Amino acid sequence: MYQLSDFRGHRILRSAASACWLAACCALICCGFAAWPSRAAAAPPGWILQGNNWVPVVPPSPNTPAGQVAEMIHELSRRQSLPVLKQAHKWLKLHRKNPLVPQVLLLQGDAHVLRGDKFSALFSYEDLLDNFPTTDLYVPTLRREYNIAVAFLKGYKRRFLGLRILPVTHDAIRLLDRIQDRQRGSPLAEEAGIRVADYYYKVGEFTQALDAYSDFLKRYPYSQFALKAQVREAEASLANFRGVKFDITPLRDARTRFNMLSETEPQTAEHLQVGAIEDRIYQLQGKKDLSIAHFYLRVDRKKAAMFYFRRILANWPDTRYARSARKWMRRLAPRRRRGGHR
Repeated sequence: MYQLSDFRGHRILRSAASACWLAACCALICCGFAAWPSRAAAAPPGWILQGNNWVPVVPPSPNTPAGQVAEMIHELSRRQSLPVLKQAHKWLKLHRKNPLVPQVLLLQGDAHVLRGDKFSALFSYEDLLDNFPTTDLYVPTLRREYNIAVAFLKGYKRRFLGLRILPVTHDAIRLLDRIQDRQRGSPLAEEAGIRVADYYYKVGEFTQALDAYSDFLKRYPYSQFALKAQVREAEASLANFRGVKFDITPLRDARTRFNMLSETEPQTAEHLQVGAIEDRIYQLQGKKDLSIAHFYLRVDRKKAAMFYFRRILANWPDTRYARSARKWMRRLAPRRRRGGHR
């Protein structure tokens, strides 16, 4: 199965029409793409940015490279994707140094999307993002990749033998991570970060969700999604608690996070009934200690059991487990002898 990191390599294999073109690509990869001359910082002369596309101010001659690009824009507006794909493939082979290369790559990707092949569109979009980072089309292309990643997470599958059966969830996560790295601190990066965390939370992978929400709060502490991340972080921590027979650390972490939420966002805490959640955690901590005490009783280590019974009375006195601990302490306490020595 192809991975997102393989896009550049697969694009070379798919578009290798001649040995010269393949050799040129390999040389550019080795040099870190330092030799690309067409890194446009803005639209080429005579073109303006409209609707996330460059369009000519004056219609160019049809027989020129610019005229061919204008024709592709027109064809795509008429939802004619197949002619655009054919023209773009041929155009890129002949005019790789033309300043309109970013526009053609964008049109090529958009044509794939129009045909329903979102995965193939990523080859063109990644080409644009990797090799033309200063173009005006950079941010619109990132937005397109974000939309594709969202579609992947919602169940979009790649074709295999003519059927859409290959899941691309892993590729979606990598896409969203790349968006955060490529445009750090931007609103789009925030959307990508919260989308990753929400996905893990939705599918019940609470360990990954906890890490994702924690990472999000570190990266974007003042985000519009910060409160949501804070709540979900606490909930994911609580969900990681597997029961009193397992590690209690997630339970302690959840209680700490819910306490912080109560202090910083009292209205939200009240709406979520954080008090009831904290009481439940309080009860579970007492239950955990009682289970440890019973374990020591089973292995005939009464002193250790008594230690945990006393611990329950000191730390969880208002729980039903404290009542049970008192009964066991009375049962284990040495009986007093009557009338002195026998």
